[in-house]
Amino acid sequence: MPFNLDLTDVKVLLRTVAVNSRKALDKLTDGYNNFLQLNPDDAKKVYLESGNNLRDRGDYEGAVKAYKKLLDVDPVDLEALSELGKVYMKVGLLNEAIALLEKARNIDRTSAQICFYLGSAYFMEDKNNEALKALKEAIKLNPVYAEAYYKLGLLYDNMSDHDKAIEAYKKVVALNPDFIKAYQSLGLAYESKGQRDEAVKYFKKALEKEEKRF
Repeated sequence: MPFNLDLTDVKVLLRTVAVNSRKALDKLTDGYNNFLQLNPDDAKKVYLESGNNLRDRGDYEGAVKAYKKLLDVDPVDLEALSELGKVYMKVGLLNEAIALLEKARNIDRTSAQICFYLGSAYFMEDKNNEALKALKEAIKLNPVYAEAYYKLGLLYDNMSDHDKAIEAYKKVVALNPDFIKAYQSLGLAYESKGQRDEAVKYFKKALEKEEKRF
C-alpha cells in the first residue's frame, strides 16, 4: 500500500523517482496537501541511504530527519532504530538513544551490536548496572567482540573494579593484538592499582604498537 510524503522531502523524492525508473507522480503544487506516491520498500531504502550518507558527512540533523522518515514508514525497522540511536549518542541525546536501542533490542534479541551500543549509551549516562547487563549480553551473543570487552573494561574502571577491568582489557588484546587503546587502558588500570612496573610495561607496548603504524 503506498504512503503519502510531503513536499519537505523534495531531495529524497527526486532521488526516489530516479531509483524507481520514473514512478508516476500524482500532482505537485505549492500547497501542503500535494503528495507523491511511493512504494514503501523503495522509500525505506532511499531514506536509509540518505540518512547514512548524511551521518557520514557529519550532518546529524539531516540524518535524524531521514531516519525518522523511515520510521514513519516502518516503526520497527531495526536498522533505522539502531542508526538513529547511534546518531543520538553522538549528539548527546542519551535518553532518546537508549529508548530507541531498547526498542531495537526487544525486537531482536540476537544482535550483539545493538546490545553493545545500548550498553555504550547507558555507560555514557553513568547507568553502570544497565550498561554492565547490556555489554555482557553483547559478549554472550558474540564471544569475540573485542570492542565490547574494551567498553566493559572502561565500565569496570569507572566502577573502580580495576582487577575486572584488567581482565577485560587482556581479553581485548588476546582477540586483537593491535588494539592500542586496550594497552593504554591496561597501563592506566595497573597504575590505579599502584603496580608501576606492570603499568610501564603496557604503556611501552602501546607505544610500540603506535610506532608500527607509521
